[in-house]
Amino acid sequence: MTSRPDNYKVAGTDASTRLYACPNVASKVSIVHADRNTPGFMRSPPEVPYLFALESAMDELAVALNMDPVELRRRNDTMREPIKGLPYTSRNLIRVLRPPPNRSDGIGANPKPGSMRDGDWLVGWGCATTMYPTQMGPATARVTLTPQGSVKVQTAAHDIGTGAYTVIALTAADRLGVALDKIVVELGDSELPPAPVAGGSNTTASVCNVVAKACEQIRARIADAAVAAANGAFAGKDATRLVLTDGMLQDPDGAAEPLDTAVRRVSNGAIEAYAENTPHGVPPDGLSKLYQGHAVLAGGAKMKDRIQFAFGAEFVEVRVHARTCEIRCPRVVGAFAAGRIVDPTTAKSQLMGGLIWGVSSAVHEATEIDRRHARYYNTDLAEYLIPVNADIDQAEVILVPEEDHLVNDLGIKGLGELGNVGTNAAVANAVYHATGVRIRKLPIRLEKLLDAPSVIL
Repeated sequence: MTSRPDNYKVAGTDASTRLYACPNVASKVSIVHADRNTPGFMRSPPEVPYLFALESAMDELAVALNMDPVELRRRNDTMREPIKGLPYTSRNLIRVLRPPPNRSDGIGANPKPGSMRDGDWLVGWGCATTMYPTQMGPATARVTLTPQGSVKVQTAAHDIGTGAYTVIALTAADRLGVALDKIVVELGDSELPPAPVAGGSNTTASVCNVVAKACEQIRARIADAAVAAANGAFAGKDATRLVLTDGMLQDPDGAAEPLDTAVRRVSNGAIEAYAENTPHGVPPDGLSKLYQGHAVLAGGAKMKDRIQFAFGAEFVEVRVHARTCEIRCPRVVGAFAAGRIVDPTTAKSQLMGGLIWGVSSAVHEATEIDRRHARYYNTDLAEYLIPVNADIDQAEVILVPEEDHLVNDLGIKGLGELGNVGTNAAVANAVYHATGVRIRKLPIRLEKLLDAPSVIL
């Protein structure tokens, strides 16, 4: 649904039609024009409403088959997407659907709705799969290294609170073998080398790979100069095997020299490298468009030779009060396979936030519209409900090891928007297990559960 003059549509069926091994798949997105605003971006990607429908339907199918819903998803796993038959670059859905012991792993020992209680609380378990397209865009960066081992990284990417400064600094530290506290990262200035917009969960993959490329240029220049030196420790060595680590230039045979000595062979001042990177699948003019201010992303299901997605699974425990129908979500666990994780701390923080917001979309949030004037009237935090700490006791993130070097040299996939795709379905499925009421329209509020067969009025 959109406004009268706009053709904007939320199109997320590239994911929902490619999640399982189904030989008969078709999808269509229709636009309905109405007297309301054009919808905009909110919590995250367009896949959210489509995965809610699909993962709710998977739970209904599992109930009809009298099958554990996790097992149903495992049986329908595939390494080739069902529409074009293209291979996934990597797909670890089976691994993320195996949570550790003593955690919710489906609907429990008794799948019957309303069968699990804790005093006046009806207990339900639910699960859902999540997936999000792995995308990259052309990017550029400038890296400067001084003989003293200080590093400056410059790129016009921006950090919207997701940790871009940190992962970019960690990449440079790893590639140049210098301490993290000697690295300065400059972002968010249009005078810097251009980089993609912070959308589509592409920043870490796009920018870290081009920063690594610039660092490799610096390492290669230092190594070539060291090998060419007549009386140096590396005369006659293979320059490609020399590495920078702990402020030293070293080779596998044990030869080493201080970084400042190695750098001064190349420059009395600093060594500067500028790099550009155009990922696989990006049109030939992608880099020139970036310089003109137009970000071009490639990946997901839009490529001609392969499919790139990150995957995850979410397991939710809900409690519904048998007398008041109050809904609580004391525990949510997410397991994610999202390529190489550059910084586990920032990654877990993003994914945990996604899980919490996914629960919020299931049981809290609704945009209320005045039907007379087509205006929103819950436009502040007093009336637009969002979760607080007391709403979710435990939110745990499990990072399943994975590196995808078909996507890029560093093996990175995006994960920022992966965390809450499917979470609302996991909550709805858990509510069904607790009460026997199947909710297909969000949010799930207590008035929708008054007719639950398990509720004592």
